[in-house]
Amino acid sequence: MKSFVMVLTLFLFSVPLAGQAEDLSAKASQEGSFVSAQQAAITARFAAVNTIESRFTQEKHMALLDEPVTSEGIFYFEKPGRIRWQYTKPFQNGFLIDGPTTYRLEKNKKEEQKNPLAHNLAVQLLAWLTFDLDALSKQYSVQFTQQGVVLTPLKDGFIARITVTFSTQNPQALAGVEIAEVGGDKTILRFINPKTNQKLPEEAFK
Repeated sequence: MKSFVMVLTLFLFSVPLAGQAEDLSAKASQEGSFVSAQQAAITARFAAVNTIESRFTQEKHMALLDEPVTSEGIFYFEKPGRIRWQYTKPFQNGFLIDGPTTYRLEKNKKEEQKNPLAHNLAVQLLAWLTFDLDALSKQYSVQFTQQGVVLTPLKDGFIARITVTFSTQNPQALAGVEIAEVGGDKTILRFINPKTNQKLPEEAFK
């Protein structure tokens, strides 16, 4: 099951004078408007994505190991809900979502997964990869940065935070996703030459 998911809060307390409070309120309103506009722009940008094709590398950093566990692969996405996440090195496995059905991939075979948890985990990964901000906002608090966003889970779980970095070459794609776990382990995904809104290979979802 773990193979299906391989992805800061600062409190400031002060008692300003009345004039300072008004200035802070106005500044907060301006910042809020900026964030709303930024969110709307990002949502529109990624909502226009119909297909994605990208190679990726994955590093799994674990406290028990001196060196990260590395792997490579490729993933395909097609609206409204098809995704193939395929590892090619060092092993050939992964998963495939085709609408409501999730399959486990093992070499050239696929096996339907009846466990709903497998589907839920795969769908969550799909939301990260396609940066579905509306879906993500229901599960995470969203903090915008210059390079992307930081997602902090609204409920306690094994994920501490997810850092999403946007591609500088393709504004409709991601450069990487870092998933930090509560225990200190982390998974780093890096995407290589992501292509959006292009025709996908016929075998992408077979």
